[in-house]
Amino acid sequence: MNPEFWHKCWERNTIGFHQPSVHQFLTEQVTNLLGSEGSANAEKPNIFIPLCGKSLDMLWWAEQGNVVGSELSDIACQDFFSENQLTPEVTSEGEHQLYQFANLAIYQGDFFQLMPTQFPRFDYIYDRAALIALPPALRQQYVNHLASFIAEGTALVLINLEYPAGELEGPPFTISADLVHQLFSDFDVTEVAVRDLQGDQFASRALPVSKLTERLFLIKR
Repeated sequence: MNPEFWHKCWERNTIGFHQPSVHQFLTEQVTNLLGSEGSANAEKPNIFIPLCGKSLDMLWWAEQGNVVGSELSDIACQDFFSENQLTPEVTSEGEHQLYQFANLAIYQGDFFQLMPTQFPRFDYIYDRAALIALPPALRQQYVNHLASFIAEGTALVLINLEYPAGELEGPPFTISADLVHQLFSDFDVTEVAVRDLQGDQFASRALPVSKLTERLFLIKR
């Protein structure tokens, strides 16, 4: 699965992975986690959101602190700001195009070309639909690069999607709880919450599977 696949998805508006509301785990679970975890910063926390698309979750996180997103598609970046009536400043930043409005920035380009040395230490990293978008051949590469952004004190908030193997070709791909522990074997992985998705509805799609589950994990060094 190459970048052209995702560019075509945005060009054709076949974006069933886009959720038209803030994720339920954020409002019901992560709010409490933020209060209990706190931040090492005296000011608002810094949050990183890889493969962010045009997710409304970014607006929720921007209410908590300073958000940096990474997104391959320029269409997704433009849509995010226009649909939310925001006018960003657009500049070039190395290999990326940088969209910025107030405390919210999106680096449009290749996630793997972003380096942690470009940013202040992140307090939180949020992955709702990045890991599950990647086929097996790319998963460990993604996790390895993501791990370079996880410093001491950084908390990765990860949401996986799980359905019986073989029932769907993907994306989204099924990621079991055991696989999450395997991929992040060098980290402390805590399962925080689980919910069955009613009607097999994932974001804007109904998936043809017999069972569909989301799990929320908190992952730290």
